Amino acid sequence: MITSCNSQTDLEKIKLDTNVSSIVKDSTKFEKENDVIFPFISYETNKVNNYSFGKLSFTNYRIEDTDKNSLINYESRISFFVDNYESNKLLGFAIRIEKEDEGNDLFNYVKNKLGKPLKQNVYNKDNHVQSSYLWDDKARNQLIYIKQNTEYFSNEKNKFISTELAVFKRGLKLNPDEGTDSQKIKNLLDENPNAFDVLEILKNRFQN
Repeated sequence: MITSCNSQTDLEKIKLDTNVSSIVKDSTKFEKENDVIFPFISYETNKVNNYSFGKLSFTNYRIEDTDKNSLINYESRISFFVDNYESNKLLGFAIRIEKEDEGNDLFNYVKNKLGKPLKQNVYNKDNHVQSSYLWDDKARNQLIYIKQNTEYFSNEKNKFISTELAVFKRGLKLNPDEGTDSQKIKNLLDENPNAFDVLEILKNRFQN
């Protein structure tokens, strides 16, 4: 476990496929979640100030929609994905940064450090951003996915750029949803034997 002099955990240096207990030290600060975007169980917290990525630090940050009828709020958060809550083996993590300047720093740092991606979509036009990149980092046995998109709030009167970084252990597979028709699963696998691989699923987010 690598921590900096101010006790921040450096996400760039954590080891996947190890027990997450050294990171999730105080369970009262974490919520157990079934992630919607990345379908793994996780420990989630809004205390992103406890983490860094290399030399980059993050601020606990929240944007509240001022429209009186809105239930939407944007908050910087981090999730640590595990295989189950008993063995707590770390499969990966995702950090969402809603403070635009911090997100831009993270986005640029990752792109510049990792070089040419396996896949990319780049859109930055008419004051709207929707860009994403994917790397298959075989040297460190991990997948890195990062995206940015413009979010609108307060009845679309205000906007900001949200950034999300996800890192996964290479070789991960998802289990089909319970109740999924077995013939449908067979057809998917006949069409693409890697249909449930996380790498394949991430690749499918990109245009051909």
